[in-house]
Amino acid sequence: MTDEIYALAAAYFQQRPVLSRLASGFCEKYRSLGHWGGSIRLENLTPEDNDALSSFLRESMMGRKAVSVRYAVFAAAWEKTKFAALPVGNFLAHFYPQQLLTKKEEAISRQRQWEALLDALLAAYPAAAAQQWLQALKERRLRAPHAEAEDGRSAELLALVAGALSRLPSRYERLPFFANRVTGNPHVFDWDCEAGKQLLQALAFLSGQDGCHTVDEKTELLYRYRLLRDDILNFATEVGLCAWTNERELSYWQAAAQSHSPLNVPFREIVRADRIVPYMLSGRQSEPLPFRVYIVENSGVFSTLLDALPRDGRIPPLLCLHGQLKTASWALLDRLAESGGCFCYSGDFDPEGLLIVQKLRQRYPGKVQLWHFSLSEYSRTDIRLTSLRLKRLDGITDAGLTPIAVRMRDWQCAFYQESLLSVLLHDLMLDIAAHSIG
Repeated sequence: MTDEIYALAAAYFQQRPVLSRLASGFCEKYRSLGHWGGSIRLENLTPEDNDALSSFLRESMMGRKAVSVRYAVFAAAWEKTKFAALPVGNFLAHFYPQQLLTKKEEAISRQRQWEALLDALLAAYPAAAAQQWLQALKERRLRAPHAEAEDGRSAELLALVAGALSRLPSRYERLPFFANRVTGNPHVFDWDCEAGKQLLQALAFLSGQDGCHTVDEKTELLYRYRLLRDDILNFATEVGLCAWTNERELSYWQAAAQSHSPLNVPFREIVRADRIVPYMLSGRQSEPLPFRVYIVENSGVFSTLLDALPRDGRIPPLLCLHGQLKTASWALLDRLAESGGCFCYSGDFDPEGLLIVQKLRQRYPGKVQLWHFSLSEYSRTDIRLTSLRLKRLDGITDAGLTPIAVRMRDWQCAFYQESLLSVLLHDLMLDIAAHSIG
């Protein structure tokens, strides 16, 4: 009998769209309030709507364009219909197209599904990196966009990333080949794919970063986990270095160093090397020896210094950052640091220059010396810094750089390293004359 009454009532409401709107409205109120109640406002009523409402509510609604109906009025009207044997709340719950849950109940249900999904993934992927990431998701310490528990694709997406974290390479591997090895699809972790975005987010979390946005930041993040983008245009500029791989010296590094020629070394070639040292130390393979590497920020300064250095004898190792550190530069510096190198950095006195040296000092603590990059050498100029650039000084936290940042805020001007060329060259000539490195 109940099913018959429900079928009759459902047909009655479906044939009168304004009553369907009213019923659906009260169901949405139930979801918000957690109980039956409230009122529903109906607008843009047609003569047919007025007639249906008048008949159901037993109150004339003729000629009205809008009306508000309280739940108590709706329920009282229901009790006077031939459907009254069926409780009105039961009817509305069945009439609603989905399972009728309050929003609180729905949130609890989603949370349970989410935790069940993550528990299953934690059991399936015991590797430390996957466990750390999945546990952070479960504890809501990390937000997982595009991964809703009720969406079956989310389980597949998170499983792809957990699988990737479980099989991170121990040796350098290009990203498409890594993706193919892990999933059989070389493009699944491309940056414009959801799995690629999720993998980058996971790696950023594991490395303690808030995120990565630029191409260089993403490339650097992947490099930290021995994943390579095949990018010839990502290179580092150097002179006076040689490289070794598996105890074999790479001939083109050697030839360039012997002829005092600079090299733009692609990222892919740098990661081939397991040891990079100054050319004059290339034969000393027993154990790492300390040595000094000079770094300049600007290519013009690099080229001018190189032009002025003698072409016979040795040249101190010299690097150029081209204004910012690309992944290739980091890879080169990593290998130099591992081989015993310390770095003498000369840059521009501007917010960007200070941020570069701060990054270097954070990554290589105790290994980066300021090379004519002191408060006494920062001179006032007419080169004005915009408020946007000065705002970047908020990121300077290195105590050794703070005095320069404070004065830069006060003076609001930049001072470029081209003005220090003569003293930079003098130091390099002293290094050559000393016939020693370190």
